[in-house]
Amino acid sequence: MNPSAPAPTPVPLRDIAGPIAYFPYPIWMVALAALLLLAVIGGLVWFLAKRRRPVKRPTPESRAFAALARLRNEIEKTDPYAFSFQVSDVLREYVRDAHGLSAPTQTSREFLETVRTRQVFGDEGQAALAAFLEKSDLIKFARLHATAGDSAELLDRAESLVRSRPVVAAEGGAA
Repeated sequence: MNPSAPAPTPVPLRDIAGPIAYFPYPIWMVALAALLLLAVIGGLVWFLAKRRRPVKRPTPESRAFAALARLRNEIEKTDPYAFSFQVSDVLREYVRDAHGLSAPTQTSREFLETVRTRQVFGDEGQAALAAFLEKSDLIKFARLHATAGDSAELLDRAESLVRSRPVVAAEGGAA
C-alpha cells in the first residue's frame, strides 16, 4: 500500500433489515380452502339437523284414550247410532293393536270367544266387554232408541276396558 495514496472511501454500511414476511400460498388458495372448510362444516350441521330422530310411537292405550277423548267431545253432536259404531271401532282397534286379535273383523260373538280363549281379560273384563258389545249391538243393529246418556255409558265402558289390566300381564308378574 502506498502511504501517499488516499485512503479508500469506505462503503456505507446498510442497517440489517428485519425478516421479510413471506406466505408460501397464494391468496386464492387460502380463500378456496376456507370456502371448502365452511362447506364441509355447513354440510355436517345440515346432516345432523336433518337426521331422523327416533319417533316415539304411541301405545295402543294412548291411541285409544285419545280417540275416546275426541269422541267424548262429540257426544252431543253425534247421532247415538253412529256414535256406537265409532266407540266400538275404537275399542276393537285397541284390542287388535294391544293383544294381536282380529277384533275389527269379527262378530261380537267371535270377538268374545277369542277374548275368552286367549284369556285377554279376567272374568270381570270379559263380563264388561260382553255388556259393552251387547249394548252397542242393540243400538247398531236392533236400532234401539238411544240417547246421549247411552252414548256416554258406552264411552265410559270402553274407557274402563282400555284402562283395565289384561290377565296376561298380571300372570307375567306385573301387578
